[in-house]
Amino acid sequence: ILSKPVQVNLLFQDNIIEKEPAKLIVDKVSNDSDTKTAALNKPISFDSLISSISVKDLIEEETMLIEQSEQSQIEFFSSLIIQSLQSAWRKPINIQDGLVCDLRLTINKNGRIINSNLIKSSGNIRFDNSALNAIQRVETFNFFNNIPFSLYSSDFKNIVITFNPS
Repeated sequence: ILSKPVQVNLLFQDNIIEKEPAKLIVDKVSNDSDTKTAALNKPISFDSLISSISVKDLIEEETMLIEQSEQSQIEFFSSLIIQSLQSAWRKPINIQDGLVCDLRLTINKNGRIINSNLIKSSGNIRFDNSALNAIQRVETFNFFNNIPFSLYSSDFKNIVITFNPS
């Protein structure tokens, strides 16, 4: 697989030999039949047009593209989790702004929240409970079936969320 663009020019000629339609007539100007036959049998080489790239460089480039792809998938699915929790959260009445708590979620491959724990309290029990209740309301993330299993296992099976609605 080439990852760099290759410039290819196609040459078309009006005179095509009917007996051998698969061959391309390269030399139109010469009338010598030996020259035409030699030109017809000459292989076309693209070696001079393709810049030499080592296998190591190609592997490094492929690895970089895979890492970028995985990172963009992680960001995408993380934003979906955040949106789901934000839409399920109900702000308690008469609580101060700027409260933050940390929650740990264990999620199965189908997106169902198996376990949720408060690992760092905000200091306000009503706020902490509202965050835990938001998780209970969500119950299942319906987009988890779109997450590749390797990505789920490494990044989404156990997650820590800093619940900061501001």
